[in-house]
Amino acid sequence: MLNIFMLLFIFGESYGVIYKLNATEYHRMPALFKIDNYEDCLSKPEGIYCTTNFEIIKAAPNPVYDMIVEFSEHTAKHYNHSKLFYGVCLFDNRNQTNVSIWDPKQYVEAHLNESFWSEHRLKTKVIDVSCSNEKEDFKLDIGDAIVGIACLILILLNVVGSFCDLCFADGTKKNKDWYQCFSIRCNWRRLIKPFDESNPRLRPLKCLNGLRSVLMCLVIMVHAILPVFICNNNPRYLEQLYDNIYYHLLFNGTLIIQLFIIISGFLLSYNLQIYEESHEINWKILPKQTLLRWLRLTPPYALILALTSTWMRHINTGPFWHEMAVSEIRDCRKYWWQHLLYIHNYIDNTDCLVQSWYIAVDMQLFIFGLFIYLVCRTSKSRKIVLPTWFFIGIAIIAAHTYFEDLNGTVMTTPEVIRNHIRGDPTFLKVYRRSHTNIPCYILGMGAGYLFYYWQKIDLNFDKFKKYNMLCWMAGPLPLVLDCGIIVLASYFYMDAPRSSVMLRTIYAATAKPVFGLLLTVLLCAMIMKLENVFRPMLEWDWWSIVARLSYCAYTLHLTIIRYTASLSTVPFQHSTMAIVQYYFFILVVSLLLSIPLWLLVEEPMNRVWKLCLSSSSKTAQVQEKIEPELQTQSKF
Repeated sequence: MLNIFMLLFIFGESYGVIYKLNATEYHRMPALFKIDNYEDCLSKPEGIYCTTNFEIIKAAPNPVYDMIVEFSEHTAKHYNHSKLFYGVCLFDNRNQTNVSIWDPKQYVEAHLNESFWSEHRLKTKVIDVSCSNEKEDFKLDIGDAIVGIACLILILLNVVGSFCDLCFADGTKKNKDWYQCFSIRCNWRRLIKPFDESNPRLRPLKCLNGLRSVLMCLVIMVHAILPVFICNNNPRYLEQLYDNIYYHLLFNGTLIIQLFIIISGFLLSYNLQIYEESHEINWKILPKQTLLRWLRLTPPYALILALTSTWMRHINTGPFWHEMAVSEIRDCRKYWWQHLLYIHNYIDNTDCLVQSWYIAVDMQLFIFGLFIYLVCRTSKSRKIVLPTWFFIGIAIIAAHTYFEDLNGTVMTTPEVIRNHIRGDPTFLKVYRRSHTNIPCYILGMGAGYLFYYWQKIDLNFDKFKKYNMLCWMAGPLPLVLDCGIIVLASYFYMDAPRSSVMLRTIYAATAKPVFGLLLTVLLCAMIMKLENVFRPMLEWDWWSIVARLSYCAYTLHLTIIRYTASLSTVPFQHSTMAIVQYYFFILVVSLLLSIPLWLLVEEPMNRVWKLCLSSSSKTAQVQEKIEPELQTQSKF
């Protein structure tokens, strides 16, 4: 007994881990989120509304505080209940007290200390505070003026181009005048143009439109839960969702982005082989194709980046504005050049357009894929280099996980989502780096080589359809197994101590490659028309429109989520139905807003680049020679 007492005396207080609390014990803890009435506060003459993140601290022995610490230790399923977010209504009483300097942080902390000490016998320490009132005035700066002028020029170009197209276009022939690039009528026709099935080479690839569209919808669904976890009226309900294994298809669904990477690698190798049939490919294509890729990706992305950095900060409305948008605007104003160079996925501690990490990865892997294609010009070299890079990619993931003690997957815990995922080491070091996504890109390139070879030898896929078991194994079975891999990650959320680093390394090193391999098998089965369960739905004609809008929708959707969340003046609803309704709202708004972005920015600028290329040297005409449908799909 004396030894135990000495250990406690030497090492201080010791806390365990509480995995479960009943409702009574749970509600003994201070409310994690609390929002005073926003409109009522600002309607008062001296009313100032402040939002604050703060910590609770123990000033004396307190069993409630000990319970909070022990419950928060289970980070896999629980919020950090010692860090709270409140919105409080205060009054600027400088006129009555003759105080010239009003320190909101000190005032908020005093207000919180008074209430917390009387209710819980706890003190508080304010981390940050943001206050606002209706009298605030915002001034325009040079950045606002430049972006505003650029937007007006874009609108003017589209108005003039549309007018010239209506008045001067010759409907009997295909004109290549510049004004048709900015003609809304011409671009609308290109948007709703059905998939070209007249080309026998392109016909098997029709399912890619559906795959890209569905995947974009799934990505938006995963991101739509962000506001609910940042501030809600029942955090206990959200914490209990982690006990339902079916919800782990959503929480661990970050692996689905690998399908985009596979498709990108597939189309790169397939496109270049088609081009090589009539042109000589050499190392000059590397800088030219890199520039073309940059020109195709940048216009809509740069516009969203510019608007986020400038005009978006003038919205500044709602109690969640500081929590949802301020850090993004600040970082975009500071690090915009990194985004235009597509290197921002290697820069940590930034909140600017978090979802755009994939665009940077796509750009970097595109350059990597070009390099591999130029190095491996023979079938023998490809059989050596591609598997070698595949296993190098697996080793890189394993090394990161083992030596940096990372999680086996990106664990979207309540606290990680609350912090916008930006500070999670696994997300930063493994998920959004290009070199840790090499395995799936290599799988995509290999599938592109293989499919081109099958077409070249005119392989008859119909003879495989008589093997029903083979069709099942190449069709629905990979999707079922992929769902199993996603659900398997729920093991890391168990009510138990953290898994060993070896187990986490094994899962991290195998999850992406195996998941990607199964998706590649499914992709090939659809292209070969061996899979007849999902393929007919994915070949729906209207998917081509959604697929063309997918890049703009992906770029826009998280900005829309942040903006709509900042407009709310009450905590977000926690029910499943409310989350589903919010998801469909975000999906519809993202697609609707992506239409003008595609019509006025993305497609006009793509047409301008093509018009410039058509008058340049023939070696720079790679994109113009590749089939238009493949150009559209290879961008995203």
